[in-house]
Order: sequence, then C-alpha cells, then structure tokens
Amino acid sequence: MLCNICPHNCNVDRITQFGVCQAPADFQIAHMQLHQWEEPCISGKNGSGTIFFSHCNLKCEYCQNYEISQNGLGKKVNTNEFYELCLKLRNQGAHNINLVTPTPYSELLIKLLPEIKKRLNLPIIWNSNGYEKIEILKQFNGLVDVYLPDFKYANNELALKYSRTANYAPTALTAIEEMVAQQPDIEIDEQGLIKKGVIIRHLVLPGQIEDSKKVLRIIKDNFQDKVWVSIMAQYCPAYQALQYPEINRILNLDEYREIKDYFLNLNFKGGFVQDIDSTSNKYTPIWQLDSLN
Repeated sequence: MLCNICPHNCNVDRITQFGVCQAPADFQIAHMQLHQWEEPCISGKNGSGTIFFSHCNLKCEYCQNYEISQNGLGKKVNTNEFYELCLKLRNQGAHNINLVTPTPYSELLIKLLPEIKKRLNLPIIWNSNGYEKIEILKQFNGLVDVYLPDFKYANNELALKYSRTANYAPTALTAIEEMVAQQPDIEIDEQGLIKKGVIIRHLVLPGQIEDSKKVLRIIKDNFQDKVWVSIMAQYCPAYQALQYPEINRILNLDEYREIKDYFLNLNFKGGFVQDIDSTSNKYTPIWQLDSLN
C-alpha cells in the first residue's frame, strides 16, 4: 500500500522506500513513560501514559526531540507489543494514553485503537504537529477523545524556512476544524483531568512574537471558546537552530510578557501559559529504549 496519509502525499511503499517522514511501515517507538510535564489536566497526579513515536512529517530545524523525530532513534514493535505497552502504562496508573507524533502511523492506529479503547477504558490523546489530512482524521472519529495539536505558524514562509513544509497554516487550521467537529466541548472530570476536547498548543519562537499573535488571533476567530490554548514558552535552541541567529536563543522577558498579555487579553475560555523558566532542555525526556521492554 502506498503512503499518502499526510499532506506530503509521498505515494511510497514504506516497506521498501521512505517518504518525507522516513518512518517504516511498522511501529517504531523511542520511549514510553508516565509523563509529569504535560498540561496539568493531562498529567494529573499520576502522569500521562505517553508513547513517543519515532520520525515526524515536519522537519523542524529547532526540534528538541530531534534524536527521535529526525535521526530516527527508536525500536520497531509489532501490534501486539504496542498493545502491551499501552497496558503497561495503564497498570502503572496512567490517566490516559498519550500518542506523541502519531501521524505517520495513522493507518496502524485506526485498526488498533478500537480494541485499546475497549480494553483499557482510558482517554486517547492525539498529540500531533497539526499537519494532517482531514480524510484521515475523520477515521478517528469516536477513537480519539482529546486532540492536542500544535499550531506552529501563521506565516507560511516561516513554516517553509524552519520546518521545511509548505502551506502549513491553512492545512493545520483545516485539520483542527475537523478535530473540533469531533470533540466540540471540553470535558473535565472531578479530579481536574481532561476527558474530551481540543487543546491547541503554540510554541513561541524568539523574534517571532508577531507571528505568535497572529496564530492566537486565528484560533480565537475560528474557534472562540470551543478550544483551550496552551502557550509554550519552553523554546531552547536545539538541533539546527544555531544556523539561524534569530532563533539561536531563548525568549527574553519582554517577549514573554508581551505574548502572555496578548493571550490573556483575548479572553479564551481556558488554557495555560508556561512559566518562562521552562526554557530548559531538562523537560526533554531521556530516550530509553529499555523502557519498551
């Protein structure tokens, strides 16, 4: 079967050839853990049952997870092993199953998630970069409880420069529209944990505050109070960022205050703003393949 599951439409047989994401035909996973550093309504007290997939269909020059997203660190697992990983997280007390960068493995997950949801009885979180196809997302209707997409850029020139991806903004907007159509209401339980809904993440890049404002304005104009927004201030230069002097630094305090004030003035129904002291690589997991055993 030829792979056209994301907007790149590579049309390759991943058994014999790699597309843009470089992902193989089978699952490849780099790490799993009870993640304590997601949004509070996701991590909760016990942690989010997070599975980090290898490879990515964006090529972000500053990716903090580049070892797995770009360099392909990871271990191939079959469908039975994948289910066992989910079961292990449930048995460890995970509040949810959090699938990080799952898009390249959509076709496998469409087949597996019905049984996983039935047997584990935990919310499924789709934690993606937002560069998705509607016709694929539609197949997850009823399978994904919480969508956690990025909205990285309003300016497509920035997307091309920093993520080597054309037409990002309208593609992400259309994808998120489908996510909101599937999960139009935020549902929080008595423990403060999210059970259903859409939370849109935006990573603020240094020197690009005006683009971040445009992203927030697009979200507000299109979704009003149907979504929550998570402003991520954790940017720390990594991977190829040193080649771009304008982003080869962390946010400064003035930038942080400006985007925080802008976000608050838009009066979203709910959301989060990371503290500026989160600009550290200490929040990047240490990739441990033995966690998959």
